[in-house]
Amino acid sequence: MLQLSAFPEELLETVLSYCVVAPLSLPPRQLSPKTSRASTSSQQIRTRSAILLVSKRFCRICTPLFYHTIHIRSPKQLHSLLADALSLNPFLATCIRRIVIGGVWAEAGELLQLCSNNLRLLDITLDTSLALTARLRDLDAEIFCRGLFKINSLTHIVVRKPGNVYLTQSKPVYVLSQLAKAVEGWDQLVGGVFF
Repeated sequence: MLQLSAFPEELLETVLSYCVVAPLSLPPRQLSPKTSRASTSSQQIRTRSAILLVSKRFCRICTPLFYHTIHIRSPKQLHSLLADALSLNPFLATCIRRIVIGGVWAEAGELLQLCSNNLRLLDITLDTSLALTARLRDLDAEIFCRGLFKINSLTHIVVRKPGNVYLTQSKPVYVLSQLAKAVEGWDQLVGGVFF
């Protein structure tokens, strides 16, 4: 009988990638009736990370796969990723190939800079500014857009516009104008979607 430990690592990596790499689209958040908190995404992350605890070999093989696709739904989650994972282990940023981000936040610009050489897909959801007038600078958008200009390996971009965001608002206008400038430097870009 063939033992799992006898499989070549390349084969194990391919098989385990189906269990560990996050899908591009997560199921919508559902509220748990007992806790009134989002439970679907945290349960999915726990399920995907369980393989990392099987053995040292699985942890070594699966850690880059775990960071292959990153879903960020809030600035707090983004801060936690940067502070708790990437600042302690900067090599993990080289594993990130796809980022799905739920807003335009300053720390996302830092994340884009960290994984700029390896990032292949960027999925951005536009949001509105907290600034009351268009004359105030939106530092979140400015720092985020600086990160866009550092990316040099992007092949696909997706820009989402929720129903409460209008293309006449200052933050989406600024982000889209900077994105249009950044696209000029993305020589490997083959596809983009806006919806």
